[in-house]
Amino acid sequence: MAITDREMEKSRRQEKIFRTAARVLCNLGYEKASLRDIAEATHMTKAGLYYYFKSKEDLLYQLLDGYMDELIRGIREIHERLEDPHEFLKEAIRFQVGMYHRDSIRSKLIIHDENCLSGAYYRKLKDKQREYISYWRNGLERLCLNESIKLDFLSVYVNFLVGICNWIYQWYNARGDVKPDDLAERIYDFFLYGINGNRVTD
Repeated sequence: MAITDREMEKSRRQEKIFRTAARVLCNLGYEKASLRDIAEATHMTKAGLYYYFKSKEDLLYQLLDGYMDELIRGIREIHERLEDPHEFLKEAIRFQVGMYHRDSIRSKLIIHDENCLSGAYYRKLKDKQREYISYWRNGLERLCLNESIKLDFLSVYVNFLVGICNWIYQWYNARGDVKPDDLAERIYDFFLYGINGNRVTD
């Protein structure tokens, strides 16, 4: 069934509202931001906002749920496309850094405000986060087996690496001298070879 002009306009309007609402939540913090703040920023009434989401918590969930869907689609595609564990790791890091570069607001929200969700919202988001992490875990497990590295600390490796990628928002400025792809390469080198960057070459 073809999408009507009205449906396309609604989708564009919703996307604009959600972008603005995400910025308000990020700037003020979920707890401090009110629907009145969001209504003023979007030039809408509070009643008008309820057409797009049921509550402030529902808004946060939709923002973070959509973000997780994008992360899962991206990492799944990389996982299915690249069999070599080194190539997977390089591309996965590049993808994660790129997501922050393209969508820094939701990247920050999911770090700071995911615990503001409750009940089914929280459980559904955590399920998607576990699915996302599973691709990293599988890729790192393959790398460890390939390099004869013991798997005793696999969970440490996974959380350490994903944590490095997630927390770049605290300090990284993509408009600076280090571009996203360069940063991703540095993270890859540091994770595998340490600060000296002494790669083992044939």
